[in-house]
Amino acid sequence: MLDLITLINIDDSAGDRLQCRRRAAPALDARAVADSTLPTRAAMPSSSPYRRRPSGCYLLAVPAAVWHALVAAQSPAPAPPAQRVEIRADPGSERRADVAGRQVVGRADLLRHGDTQLADALQRVPGITVERRGQAVELKLSALGDGRTLVLLNGEPLPRGVPLDSIALDSLERVEIINGASVETAQAIAGTINLVTRRPTALATRDFRLSLASEWGLPQASATLNLGDAVGAATWGLGLTLSSDRRRWPATDVLARRDVGTGSETQRTRTDKREYDHSDAISLNPRLSWKRGDETGGQWQLSTDHSLRLAQANGGVADRRTPLRGPPPAQQTSDMALNYQRLFWRWRVQAQHQATDSAKTEARANITYARRDQQARALGYDFDQRLVQDTAVDGLAVDESLVLNLNHQRPLGETHRLSLGAEWEQARRKEDRVQTEQDLPGGLPPDNLDERFDARVQRHAFYLQDEWAPDDRTAMQLGVRMERLETDSRGNVFDTVRQTHSLVGPVLRASWRPGSGRGTVKLGLSRGFKLPAPRDVMPRRYVPIAVSPTSPAQSGNPDLQPERAWSLDASWQDKVAAFGGDMVLSASLRRIDDVMLDRLIAQPAVLNAPWLLQRVNAGRAWSTGLTLELRGQLEHTALAGAPLRWTASGSLARSRLSDVTGPDPALPGQAPWQLKIGLTQALPRGWTAQLGLEARGASKADLPTDRRIENLSRHGLDASLGWQPRRGQTWRLSVAQLAASDDVTLRTVGVTEAGGAAVYTAREAWHRDTVWRFGLDSTF
Repeated sequence: MLDLITLINIDDSAGDRLQCRRRAAPALDARAVADSTLPTRAAMPSSSPYRRRPSGCYLLAVPAAVWHALVAAQSPAPAPPAQRVEIRADPGSERRADVAGRQVVGRADLLRHGDTQLADALQRVPGITVERRGQAVELKLSALGDGRTLVLLNGEPLPRGVPLDSIALDSLERVEIINGASVETAQAIAGTINLVTRRPTALATRDFRLSLASEWGLPQASATLNLGDAVGAATWGLGLTLSSDRRRWPATDVLARRDVGTGSETQRTRTDKREYDHSDAISLNPRLSWKRGDETGGQWQLSTDHSLRLAQANGGVADRRTPLRGPPPAQQTSDMALNYQRLFWRWRVQAQHQATDSAKTEARANITYARRDQQARALGYDFDQRLVQDTAVDGLAVDESLVLNLNHQRPLGETHRLSLGAEWEQARRKEDRVQTEQDLPGGLPPDNLDERFDARVQRHAFYLQDEWAPDDRTAMQLGVRMERLETDSRGNVFDTVRQTHSLVGPVLRASWRPGSGRGTVKLGLSRGFKLPAPRDVMPRRYVPIAVSPTSPAQSGNPDLQPERAWSLDASWQDKVAAFGGDMVLSASLRRIDDVMLDRLIAQPAVLNAPWLLQRVNAGRAWSTGLTLELRGQLEHTALAGAPLRWTASGSLARSRLSDVTGPDPALPGQAPWQLKIGLTQALPRGWTAQLGLEARGASKADLPTDRRIENLSRHGLDASLGWQPRRGQTWRLSVAQLAASDDVTLRTVGVTEAGGAAVYTAREAWHRDTVWRFGLDSTF
């Protein structure tokens, strides 16, 4: 009698799909089980790290067993053959229901390919572009980079000074993506990528992940342990990650100079560059939540979570130059050793009250602290192997922030819901830098520096929003955000600069389902802005080893103003029965005022930095984007009952600068098209195969002061093979960047020198190698 339901199998390859098998149910057929209401918590992937407490299928066993006993006592019947009943959640339903078209990438999808770096997992998500230049990583929406895509951590901007790889992928529960600004976050022109960390759960958690990888023949290893459980009204969780990575980023840079008058090439130099890093890190993520009811029937919840990461690294940069034409450069070899220690700590506490009338009040505080101690030494040798540069730099950078939020939501009748909130932020970045150079024969005059910088930002914001549902097919959001920012930049090498900025950002969004039932249409209008980064404001010089018009020194501009933008976003989403999936078509239009770009300044009297690049506000820019996302499955006879599941996305993007001349005045680094394809096939005996392809087109951008940047097209292939010998355990072998192209950037600059007009060109190619990874995910 108790064999009514003997197996619950959750198929990982099917995404949010629950499979219940039963062997004997004379009076309860498959349709009855399929029509039963199951809690959404049951829809978890097979690799879920949770030890299940009674779920929906187990709860069905109790009444079903009683019914089975009653029927069997009266008229026993032979058991029917084993049957499989599938209850599948629509993966696009949440996105259709959200007025803003919020795209959610769950934990199972983030970990599906065995990645350990956040950027690697997000590279497969439609609409997100991951840009890499050596160790630097940037996330883009609508292919708009340079800080126009805001990365959030639990709804708060990711603290400055915290690199993306500091966020452990295993610590995340999901990633939320919204195009355009919102009343909660106006500092986003292209949109927001919100990283939501794991919360304590009432389900007992005991799992670990192990990953071993190799790139360029160098080993990488990480191990993660997750624990959690419930104790009375409280739930707790603890995540621990240990990692040790050895990485290399090789590149080749070819610099050429050509006289405009004669058309002849007077100089060509090849530089073989190698960035390298050996880092060891430990990350700790404790979390705690507590709930209790009140006398009115409402519920209080108090939660807190922390992140602590310590990293120790030894790395550097090695350059080898080969003159191919013209006079040799000043240095043949340059070696910079870089040692640093990083500390990142985040503390977050949240109190929430849910009333019986659905009113909700939430208050939270977020404190972050990031510290980087860095010591560097650069040695340069000329072609006679004489030491011509010996520079030592001791730097300390500290980022601190405190953010307070208060939000209240209350229904107004049956069709309106009012949200109002306030935010206050105090952020500070302090940087001390001491540079000591030796006076060597044949070298440049020593540039000894003792610089101190202190940038402070105080932000006040208030927002109000009405969510209105006129009927069961229409939903609207009408809101406004008022924000005021006060910046104070000071130091011992420049005069104090104080600025005040105010912004009123309306947000209008609407969602409508036509009476014909053909999909859901969404439309949004918002106004947002982008603040300058501290290094863009502080007039500190960043001087490369070999200064040229294509590789100039850089300095901040204290007079830099924020970018302000109007954004118009539209989308249409519908289920497509032809391939058993859904389709999303989205479009965007941005008008960016006071766009921040770089200008080149010639200063021949400054021997250490004859060319300087500085940020300026360069008028207006327009940007458009179009994206098509498809998801479905293909039934085939090779594997009955195991369809090939596929995703595909394609996007187009264009931009134009109003105040820049040239054939292609555009925002730099915006790929004109991008294609992503993913295939997943479940195989017999617990095996699963996955394949992914990404490709993007070449971009061209003419910029102020006769500069031009081109990014060549690129592509890459990923594949993985997983095996699940038992429930809760997955072995995985994956390969990334298979047959991947190099990341190539072409820079062209026209200048006027003492010898007349000249054109400098540089071809920088970052080489990519295949990454092999072996991993194990298991519960215990």
